[in-house]
Amino acid sequence: MPEGISVLTEELTLGLGPLEIHHPRGTFALTPASLTAVEAIGRNQDRFRGLGLDWGSGSGVLAIAAARIGDVEEVVGLELEPANVRVARINAERNGVGDKARFLVADSYTPKSPSGRAALAALEGRVDFIVANPPSSSPADDGFGFRREVVRGAGRFLKTGGILALSVSWQYGTSRVMGLLDLDPTLDYAGVLASTAWVPFDMSRPDLLTDVEGYAAEEERGGLPYAFRHPDHPGRDLTAIQARDHYRATGASPLSRWQSHLFVRARCRNGQG
Repeated sequence: MPEGISVLTEELTLGLGPLEIHHPRGTFALTPASLTAVEAIGRNQDRFRGLGLDWGSGSGVLAIAAARIGDVEEVVGLELEPANVRVARINAERNGVGDKARFLVADSYTPKSPSGRAALAALEGRVDFIVANPPSSSPADDGFGFRREVVRGAGRFLKTGGILALSVSWQYGTSRVMGLLDLDPTLDYAGVLASTAWVPFDMSRPDLLTDVEGYAAEEERGGLPYAFRHPDHPGRDLTAIQARDHYRATGASPLSRWQSHLFVRARCRNGQG
């Protein structure tokens, strides 16, 4: 496979057709979490229709995958990096959905340009689905801050019955996932849309090692615990502190699962639909 191109077969997209996603130097490549999020869309196509948002769209793969669904009218990708937005627009054209997927330079739910802000404001209360595969945020806020940001803003756009497909890998723990409901009382949790098997949280990668060290520091400050699976003892869980210490002693990475979780806007917000 040429450098800078990810080819997703129809087997991987579960009926959405093959996708070819270009990610030149300086733009986001696909990750296991991205592929799991694509699987969640392909496996649950009946849930995706109408208007959608892709929060943190990167190279555009989730918006493009959703736009391949016949009942989806349009997906708007929100992405901070202009280089990613340019590539996402090219990828949408190359994958045959340039008329259904558009991308705005935006900091979270705030587009940078006046025209972008006006375009997004026009979608308030009209959105049928949001897809989001956020990166880890600063260890100072436990790495989960961007997911909270997605949920805080979702209610402004989702109509009643609208869904949020949010990537949350297993190590963040049930308490953090359920805590998202406290941020928006109109949302209900509706389970896992897609999940990998247990896979190594590869701490030989500097970024993942930094994540676990940040998680361990959060536990040491008294924060909510994290949850990894022991690499040598199936069924045994590890906190981040235990995962860090076991890795230091043995060089064995703990296990986690890349997952996409479903939230449904089940109730009106402040008397609105």
